[in-house]
Amino acid sequence: MLAAATAFAQSAAPSRSTQLDQAYDEMRASYIALQQAQARRDQAIESLPGERSASAAGGSRPNENYFARQAIIEQDVELARRRYETALRRWNDLK
Repeated sequence: MLAAATAFAQSAAPSRSTQLDQAYDEMRASYIALQQAQARRDQAIESLPGERSASAAGGSRPNENYFARQAIIEQDVELARRRYETALRRWNDLK
């Protein structure tokens, strides 16, 4: 009876090697997603049409639309960073 329960538990649980492979794949995917989010942030520095307001000195400055877009992009980068750090920690814990 005990041998049957042990065999069932072993077959139901993924092997350590499989867990490590999955953790590695998740870590790589999340690292790529972080790099992509950072690249999008770096490319989004320039203001888009409608994101600048005239200033009293005759020039222009970024307006609230620009800063709102930047905040969303920065939030995406932070979420990608957290996902990567979590995946990296899981992978290191399994190693």
